[in-house]
Amino acid sequence: MKLCFLNKGVAMSYFFVKEDKEFRKLKENEIDFLKSQGCISQSWDKILIKNVDLTRIKDVTFHGKIKINELNGNVKYYNKLKVPASINRATLIDVFINGNVYINNIGRFIANYKIQNGVIIENAGAIYMEGESSFGNGVETSPIMEGDGRSVKIFYRLNSHIAYIVAMYRHKKLMRDNINKIIDDYAKSKTKKFGKIKKHAQIINARIIKNSLIDPYATIENTDEINNTTIISTKECPSYIGTSVILKDSIVLKGAHIVDGTVIKKAFIGEGVKLGRQFSCEDSLLFANCEGEHGEMFSIFAGPYTVTHHKATLLIASHFSFFNAGSATNQSNHMYKLGPYHHGFMERGCKTGSNSYILWPSHIGAFSTVIGSHYDNVDTSDFPFSYITEHGYHQTRLIPALNLFGVGLSRDENKWRDRDRRVGDKKDLIIFDVFSPYTVSKMIKAEEILNNIKKEIINDEVEYIKYKNMIIKTSSLNKYSNRYSIAIDLYLHNKLLEYIKESDNLNDIFNDTNKFYETWVDVGGLICAKEKLDDVILNIENNNINNVQDLVKSFEELYNNYSTDEKSWVINMIKKRYNINTINIDVIIKMLKEHLSLLTTSYEIFYRDVKKEYDLAKMVSCGIDDKTVMEEDFKAIRGTAKDNAFVIKYKNDVETKIEDINKLIKKLGN
Repeated sequence: MKLCFLNKGVAMSYFFVKEDKEFRKLKENEIDFLKSQGCISQSWDKILIKNVDLTRIKDVTFHGKIKINELNGNVKYYNKLKVPASINRATLIDVFINGNVYINNIGRFIANYKIQNGVIIENAGAIYMEGESSFGNGVETSPIMEGDGRSVKIFYRLNSHIAYIVAMYRHKKLMRDNINKIIDDYAKSKTKKFGKIKKHAQIINARIIKNSLIDPYATIENTDEINNTTIISTKECPSYIGTSVILKDSIVLKGAHIVDGTVIKKAFIGEGVKLGRQFSCEDSLLFANCEGEHGEMFSIFAGPYTVTHHKATLLIASHFSFFNAGSATNQSNHMYKLGPYHHGFMERGCKTGSNSYILWPSHIGAFSTVIGSHYDNVDTSDFPFSYITEHGYHQTRLIPALNLFGVGLSRDENKWRDRDRRVGDKKDLIIFDVFSPYTVSKMIKAEEILNNIKKEIINDEVEYIKYKNMIIKTSSLNKYSNRYSIAIDLYLHNKLLEYIKESDNLNDIFNDTNKFYETWVDVGGLICAKEKLDDVILNIENNNINNVQDLVKSFEELYNNYSTDEKSWVINMIKKRYNINTINIDVIIKMLKEHLSLLTTSYEIFYRDVKKEYDLAKMVSCGIDDKTVMEEDFKAIRGTAKDNAFVIKYKNDVETKIEDINKLIKKLGN
């Protein structure tokens, strides 16, 4: 029982009984009771309640239509602490509260919002809708190229693959128009006059939330402004938006972590993305597990695992994927002539060294490292796994295949899978393989180009030969092409070994009836046959794919068929590369024996690369006060190459593979 006094000094009592089956208006004694609790309304008759304990509503001003349902239980407040559901010191304008919530100390007001069970809103400034909103769905961004040359409309169901074909296949106007119609229809279906704060979301010390949708279990804490944005979140994979963040005209997917004064405008933030430390981002798409700190992104297509952590790093007008930016990485997209129309493309797995600079337009091949400044328009797309270095005055030197078998490449392949922060359904369908038909076909082409260059050399004494806008060291051509050759053969042999282990009948492997797709592409982290992607585009153009579900499903089918299509490619390439019409046991045994030799060679290259990290030059910062103990000090903090955990694992994997191959050779020989 609650005992209180009216202004006349006459005692009155209020009892809460949970008995309402439908929403109802307040009774006269209930209105009087709310007034005694410090509540105000100019239209009490517009307030509807259902099983509401009025003792839990204090110092609240009501305007417009108000509905409150089930305000009588507890709300999880902090760790295991629960507090009574209540509304205190707030102004509510046209609000529907559907369940037990804790709303306390609202500086201005909450207007035109539906608030679900378990929500906490405390010390907030203003949370309101202004007209209709699609909550960021349908906002047009400009990734890769400033302006609208490669624009992509964002929406909740967007993934890196849809965005890729919209941005990169601009010559397919009908396809783009049809996808935009799908997105527009989706945005229209999400356009509402009321915003939502869904169950168990927490909004603490937020200054402004306007025209935004907050999903279950999201935490909005100490933020500055969220405007025209959707925050996707789940119990298993909650999103967190933290201190001083400004977030406008954007979509944020589940598992995102955005803190420390990050400023985001017109952006798509994918699953598991982490942004902080004053990072700024505009007109960009950041897909699964990207990370951004300190620096700036402008007009960027950041494919999965794009990472930039350093101050003075600017990523502008380009495509990246599985990328790591060195400190002070920079590019130019503006020649101060016709405008900022230039843009670049760095394929998956690239890195830049500190203070690297690239003049756009340029196209950097997969898994390449860029060091120094490059003032010519560079195209290394035919040479994956390369180093692109500055040489002399404004010259670019290409060192093909230098990244192959390096310790860094081996670590990368393992760490990406281990660092996947996504939980539950995953929107971006990622093929993590470093070696795939996509990269290996490029290596085959690079091998051919290098062999042709060797044939065309007239003067062996020339130190460097010119290739496009780059130079390549003449004396190392054999080494470069040999590295590609080893990597190609290792991949094909490894895959053959895998297929033999999985199959009971060798004929099933080699009499493959699936279609052979020669050309492959990387579509925002999804590796697939180009012909199959073209089929998807054709189906979009012909309106056979005309809704979100079918659009997403078309890429799921590409993803699910990757292994089957890869197998057909591998078997056909084995026949073509080794000039084999029929693959029998003798041929297999011969290939497996060659594979043993290649494994040994590749491990030797790998281990030489590892030992560079342990030579005397790397010890100069050890033994500072006594150089006689320099090596001892170094070993104390780094150990030796032989006892490095990653090296041990790599060596054990190679030894296991050698053992398995020897067993298989013996088995096939019998």
